[in-house]
Amino acid sequence: MARKQHDNAPAPPRAACKVVEREKDRGWEVRDPRDELMCVAVYKRGAVKVARRLPA
Repeated sequence: MARKQHDNAPAPPRAACKVVEREKDRGWEVRDPRDELMCVAVYKRGAVKVARRLPA
């Protein structure tokens, strides 16, 4: 039976295009490098998904 090879190399660094930060009362905000607000999400998981889908 063949063994699966596990890649222990770290993932390539993503471009620091978006920043996900906690907003006071509104949830999680996604900002671009120029510090412009792109969206506000209720949950952090949603904010991370939005940040990943936006072009780099």
